[in-house]
Amino acid sequence: MICLGRRQGSRNEEKTRVGRRFGILAALLMLILMGCAGTGGRFEPSAELRGLQAVRCDYPAARFAVFSDPHVYARTLGTSGTAFQDYLNKDRKLLVESETLLDAAVDAIGALDVDFVLVCGDLTKDGERVAHQLAAEKLQRLADDGKPVFVIPGNHDIANAEALRYEGDRSLPVPTVSAAEFAEIYAPFGYAAALERDPDSLSYLAEPVPGLWLLALDSCCWREQGERGDPITDGKIYPPTREWMQNVLIRAKREGKAVIVAMHHGVVEHYPHNERFYGQYLVDDFAYLGDLLSAHGVQMVFTGHFHAQDVTARTFENPRRTLYDIETGSLVTAPCPYRVVTIGADQRASVQSRFISAIQGHEKDFRVFATDYVYRGTIRLADDALAKYKVSPADWPQLSPQIARAYVTHLAGDEIRPPAVLQAADVGWWTRVVMWFQKDLIEGWYTDLSPVDNDLVIDLSR
Repeated sequence: MICLGRRQGSRNEEKTRVGRRFGILAALLMLILMGCAGTGGRFEPSAELRGLQAVRCDYPAARFAVFSDPHVYARTLGTSGTAFQDYLNKDRKLLVESETLLDAAVDAIGALDVDFVLVCGDLTKDGERVAHQLAAEKLQRLADDGKPVFVIPGNHDIANAEALRYEGDRSLPVPTVSAAEFAEIYAPFGYAAALERDPDSLSYLAEPVPGLWLLALDSCCWREQGERGDPITDGKIYPPTREWMQNVLIRAKREGKAVIVAMHHGVVEHYPHNERFYGQYLVDDFAYLGDLLSAHGVQMVFTGHFHAQDVTARTFENPRRTLYDIETGSLVTAPCPYRVVTIGADQRASVQSRFISAIQGHEKDFRVFATDYVYRGTIRLADDALAKYKVSPADWPQLSPQIARAYVTHLAGDEIRPPAVLQAADVGWWTRVVMWFQKDLIEGWYTDLSPVDNDLVIDLSR
């Protein structure tokens, strides 16, 4: 697959470590075969749940803001030198501007009339303790303004060996945080006021508005990272947490509480072949878990992780209900969005997108600057990926900009597919082979699955 991010650990990463051309071809064929396999089985409701499925839990009126993946980086860890520049060259996030962007989001949301705020993970660059403390300090401004904040961890946030500071040509380790320390730092933002906490993860239950329960799910694999702390991109809901969440959802039915879910990893595919090319951005067994949530009456899941502003829906038959995966893009990746969700007494949810349009130093040109930054960064990453596939450097200038345009289009949401998705003239035979295998990914990024992504209304009465 074409990897367009800093390479974190993945249980599938052996597919990308192929040295020879025939080995690469075999890996590409394996990706196609894996893409046909599907994930997980169908959830079968218990007799207890079947007896409760007819119970209707109306949503109370509520208004809340959502943002994700702020990836706060403390500038005190270094913003100059070759080591830091090397990191930026292999990344596409606005890390130097991350503090300023979070401040801008806090200012904008602070000016809104909202009941609470959701943050869907990856609060820090790589789990640096000082960055967590900085993020918590900024979130406290919202809490002090009477807007409770509820956070969940992302794959970058806990026990991360890539928590580093940069001095000249050196990168040096700095303290990261454990799961317990994460919950301690963010105690004011969900953990201290939780109605219930899962003893096996950082998942918890809260009631931000009377009658509305928030099931905050920890979908990260920090416990598998071992002593080295190599971060794992994949997501998973472990069996004890599945049992805990089902008990919570049954309890919600019995008490007449409507439920929304927040988690870092996706639970519905966001473009065709999402699982095949970037399965680590979906929670393991996502189809089964989506069926489980839908069967318990959940209709909206707020996610992050891939940095795209994208909404997808899947209808399950247990009974027939539609589950919406509302992914919010990253504050440090164009278009730097956040969302405002309004649930009315008529059981309709309005989901509106808003964007950071100016920061200090870029008062008039920030949107252009941010888009150009991710576009150019993606070209560099695409060049690196093509090099690993042994594509001739002479062919990179034809392919990498097309890959970057597709990716940037997907990040913004409401994609419009161009007449030609991936084309190149006068390239070598091996380049054509790679293009053929990767075309599904580029076409997928240009495909806007239903519903629309940025401004929509969801009927919760169905």
